Amino acid sequence: MSKDARREQLLSIAEEIVRNEGADALTLITLAEKAGVTKPLTYEHFSNREGLLSELYKRCDEKLVSAMTVSIQVKTSSLKDAASIAASSYMDCVKICGSLYEAVISALLAYPEYNNIRVQIRDYFVKSYHKLFRPFVSIPNDELRIKLIAIFGALEEIGKAMNHGEISYQKANDTLTSLIISFLGAR
Repeated sequence: MSKDARREQLLSIAEEIVRNEGADALTLITLAEKAGVTKPLTYEHFSNREGLLSELYKRCDEKLVSAMTVSIQVKTSSLKDAASIAASSYMDCVKICGSLYEAVISALLAYPEYNNIRVQIRDYFVKSYHKLFRPFVSIPNDELRIKLIAIFGALEEIGKAMNHGEISYQKANDTLTSLIISFLGAR
């Protein structure tokens, strides 16, 4: 197995461990045992538990941005299109990664260098959404950033509500699309 293929295999097994047993059960030793590989091999790929958790979190973010990028390339010609893409991409990612993502982020908060991770995640998405929405709004950049922070907060909370079964995917998607359109307004 190539090094990249082995890394993907290990990350998939790590996701499985977190989904089935929780983030506390994820260690490099446990990962090695479940994957049927040696402990040094897991350390070679991730060096420590923190590195493994960090890779899992990045993997979830990459899935969302990838889904959004593919949708954008199809055709985004209006604020409504962009809002729908942002909402559906986020909700799709929550369906796939929701509880895993939250467990990994919570585990990373135990490490001092990640105490600001939620702000980093927010800023990462605000930057992505800025690129998505900028062509369709005439709001000054500083005001747009503040509105995008608020939109990201709404995406997160509605995503959690959907993930916990409080609202349907369609209701979450429709609500967020409407919220984004009304909050950013058309140009």
